[in-house]
Amino acid sequence: MLNAAAQVSAAEALAFLARQCLPPTPQNYTLAFIALTEPKSEIGRAVNAITDGGVRIRQGEADEIVQLYAGSTPQSEGDPHKAERDALRHQTIKLGEMASNAAAATSSFTRDLSAEAESFDAEEARTVQIVTRMIERSRRAEDELTAAVKQVDALRQELESARDDAERDQLTSLGNRRAIDRHLQKLAEKGRTRVIGICDIDNFKSVNDRFGHGVGDRVLKLVATSLAESCAPHFVGRWGGEEFVVIMDNATHDEGVKLLDTARADLSVRKLKLRENDQPLGVISFSAGVASTDGDHAANIAAIHRADASLYRAKAGGRNLVLAA
Repeated sequence: MLNAAAQVSAAEALAFLARQCLPPTPQNYTLAFIALTEPKSEIGRAVNAITDGGVRIRQGEADEIVQLYAGSTPQSEGDPHKAERDALRHQTIKLGEMASNAAAATSSFTRDLSAEAESFDAEEARTVQIVTRMIERSRRAEDELTAAVKQVDALRQELESARDDAERDQLTSLGNRRAIDRHLQKLAEKGRTRVIGICDIDNFKSVNDRFGHGVGDRVLKLVATSLAESCAPHFVGRWGGEEFVVIMDNATHDEGVKLLDTARADLSVRKLKLRENDQPLGVISFSAGVASTDGDHAANIAAIHRADASLYRAKAGGRNLVLAA
């Protein structure tokens, strides 16, 4: 049950709506209740600015005040497509939060109206009927909002899964070239110093030729796992074919070379056996080139070219080497 002051405010809110010739919908009731009980709030000042002097507030004006109070942005007169672009920029998680908040607010509103209905005298039967209808509508809206929350959450999970799939290499589960580009772009926008290492498995073509692509895929998975573990927590992705990229955030040039040399040594002690005869495949190694940058995205591309050039120098120098640009 509400206290006496709240009951008076509720009755005043209904009376206010009657004076303004506005229907006692949940939204209008909330507008009136806040305007009367919190006159210094944003919604209270907006309502008072219109009704000061005895002017009635129109339904369209009431709706606009509620929208502004909820934080929506009015459409710019000079740009008719601004609202569409703004809507596209909203992430699905934001929609879920808004729907959840709306559902919670509707539930609270329903409970308040139920308490109000219980406090009315028998002589106020007509008012009770009005509030009862409002409660029923509010409950229906609450059920619809709850269903919307579930739908939005499911959509968000689908979108996150689709984006993850689009940026993940299916064989190794590492980030693919799109994910690599995205990560480098993000670091460039933040102005972070980064070291880029390009690793290429030594003699990989001969592995495919001698043992088949099934064994080649196992080698790719082994190298991916070894690099990810040795270079953690830094980003590791598959550049394509038998090439991998390691991006070391906020690392020095020398630290990048040292880390990849450690990763090269870690890989050399991993053993892979042929399933057909349980014979060891032999030592698996990679060659790598390293370059660093702290510039924009164009600097990323230049650093990749420098790292690639160092990689080929390592190949020409006998393989199983890490060389810096």
